[in-house]
Amino acid sequence: MTVDDRYIIGFSDSVHDRAACLFRGTEPVVAIEEERLTRQRYALDFEGLDRWDAGVYTELDLDGGTSEFHERRIRRLVDYCLSAAGVCESDVSLWIGSSLHTAFPLLDRAVFLNHHLAHAASAFFGSGEENAAVLVVDGYGDSVSGDAFETMTTYLASGTTLDVVERVCGVKDGVHLRNSAGIFYRIGTLLSGFSVVDEGKAMGLAGHGRPRYLPHILEHIRFGTDEVEIRNESIWRAMQSFRSDAIEDRADMAASFQAALEQIMIFYARRARELTGARTLCMAGGVALNCVANQKVLDTAGFSTVSVFPAAADNGIAMGAAYFGAHVLYGGGPAQGLVTPCLGRSYPRGETLAALDAVGGIATVREIGLRTCAERAAAHIAAGELVMWFQEGSEIGPRALGHRSIFGDPRSVTTRESINAAVKSREAFRPLAPMVLEKEACDWFDCGRSPYMLFTPTVRARTRELAPAIVHADGSARVQTLSNADNPAVHELLSEFQRLTGVPMVINTSFNLRGEPIVETPVDAVRAFVESPVSVLCIDGFLVEKHVDAG
Repeated sequence: MTVDDRYIIGFSDSVHDRAACLFRGTEPVVAIEEERLTRQRYALDFEGLDRWDAGVYTELDLDGGTSEFHERRIRRLVDYCLSAAGVCESDVSLWIGSSLHTAFPLLDRAVFLNHHLAHAASAFFGSGEENAAVLVVDGYGDSVSGDAFETMTTYLASGTTLDVVERVCGVKDGVHLRNSAGIFYRIGTLLSGFSVVDEGKAMGLAGHGRPRYLPHILEHIRFGTDEVEIRNESIWRAMQSFRSDAIEDRADMAASFQAALEQIMIFYARRARELTGARTLCMAGGVALNCVANQKVLDTAGFSTVSVFPAAADNGIAMGAAYFGAHVLYGGGPAQGLVTPCLGRSYPRGETLAALDAVGGIATVREIGLRTCAERAAAHIAAGELVMWFQEGSEIGPRALGHRSIFGDPRSVTTRESINAAVKSREAFRPLAPMVLEKEACDWFDCGRSPYMLFTPTVRARTRELAPAIVHADGSARVQTLSNADNPAVHELLSEFQRLTGVPMVINTSFNLRGEPIVETPVDAVRAFVESPVSVLCIDGFLVEKHVDAG
């Protein structure tokens, strides 16, 4: 059986970050996350619950509901994909996915895949590598026996084969699962004063602290020959006495857990190198979104190449499942790699025009095309203004990569302060990332191509001087490189900004307001623009400029 042009639906019915995608043959056509449609971050409803409670997940009744209930949630995403591609349900040859619920959806038609295997398939087939070690590290995956759940799995991948070479599991001890690096970092996030879904905030704060609590944490972690024993429940209990509301202490707590996580990730990466002999490492699982740890793995684990799937959390499982169906079940041959993560649907001009009615008398709207929008946007950014940018289909994964972005001037820290305080209403310590012309990247950062904003290379001296707004406290930056092939319009924006300023990069942060997912539709984008102090919106070739008295 060959894959040819058959349609494949992949889905992730996970605890969080549900998603679905449509492949035609081995190529992804459309992908969407549930949060973008429901406007509820991570597709988790914490209403009435305490997100700062370590046991809050046990109150969500994650395994509750019928298979019909879970199918309705997945079907909304499936319908989005089918509609975007103009495909009927009857055209789909294979339904394949992963579920961490006991009431599986689509039971009458779907092939179900192991959770970590789906992660691994996304990382390997999405990389385009022919041979690699694959490391999956997350909170937990499938139950392997009784109350034991997979927490880390290493694979040897070659061609279309993914073989498990090592698996680590954990059992629940009190509230927390043992041997889980994902749960470990969640504990650190809570102890640093954040909620259970704020690991990114903890990573950002860690750069401002000292790991002075690390010895206390390591008392409850044992690095063995082939695995790391992480006694999460005892860590949670033992570290309570060090909790503090002082920001300096919170930063030190975050730095301590970050340092320990890096040790754990380096251990497993080196172990993968030892077991497989591979020169390339592919990573997925929620922990692989920790770009600081990723950089440490790249620098110290002995691999020449480290590739992380852009949707490394459970949203990427939908694509991993579809990749597995296309390349393994349907014999699609070795993968060519993910061309773009911007796989949301494009919205018709009429829908954009209807959404723009909401700007009323507060802004001027002109249709000038993407390229001219890029040139005008560069001029606004060079003048110190922020620009909201909406283009074609949205990105899969947590990073805005140029289709749903807010751009700013990296030359002034005032820009960073304005984005954090006025636009996103968030903590001042939150770092912002640079999007840089790929051909210029090595002159400004210690890196090569890095298109998904998942590593933190060291900045060059000229970057500290000329683009201080994107430099982290430790002298690194969460870099996204951009080639013309990645996005011609935004590449033109960067090129024009360089012509105007001599700096080949802009600040790139996600297009959303506080507490919201990244915008998906033109209506989402225009509403956020109207409610924000940002004065310029570029949306699919329309330039929208607020009147001076509109703020």
